[in-house]
Amino acid sequence: MAAADRLIVALDVTALAQACRLARQLKGLARTLKVGGALFTACGPPAIRRLRSLGFDVMLDLKFFDIPSTVEASCRAAAAHRVSLLTAHAAGGRAMLEAAVKGARAGAARAARPKVLAVTVLTSAEGRGGGSVRAQVLRFAQTALQAGCDGVVASAQDASALRRRFGRRLAIVCPGIRPAHAASPHDQRRVCTPREALDAGADRLVIGRPITGSRNPRAAAQAVLNEMEGCGAC
Repeated sequence: MAAADRLIVALDVTALAQACRLARQLKGLARTLKVGGALFTACGPPAIRRLRSLGFDVMLDLKFFDIPSTVEASCRAAAAHRVSLLTAHAAGGRAMLEAAVKGARAGAARAARPKVLAVTVLTSAEGRGGGSVRAQVLRFAQTALQAGCDGVVASAQDASALRRRFGRRLAIVCPGIRPAHAASPHDQRRVCTPREALDAGADRLVIGRPITGSRNPRAAAQAVLNEMEGCGAC
């Protein structure tokens, strides 16, 4: 998979004009953009439509977490917007994740079903030790697999353990990625560089502020791609 296919840029902004401006700057460097809670709450479905009209795939990262019937309806609606990826929180349990997959399938109609990713442990979380957090991540991933999810969202620090346990049965999407030159992890705690993440077994990387907060987002994205292409897994 090419580096541009592995990179997902998080547009965690609240103005549609700004999101579209960033998208245009990233054309040709990233194929998937993430619409999270901030942009979706501010702009709603038009944000998805505009980004798709610019030629991008969209990851809708709303981390659905509710009773199964509500999550099923939410994922059905998300699929109707023709997103490529959507997220539900694994803490909701197997029945809820199964409902997410069912809703995504029903909402897709004749279009391709969006891949359902189960969010495990947020990269901002601090556990009592890496082992206890990892054990929770692995439990959540097992539930996701049993529920029929396509993959998990997890810190790259857990990617090696996930790959050993589940092989290629689950895609591994890793946020909390900070390029080697980044000065600060911001509010992230369990972070890795792009090269570390891919070498550990990550399939795709979610990167936001190191790119979107840069004075030159296009140059920042290219630097990330260069770092990714230098990894042994590419």
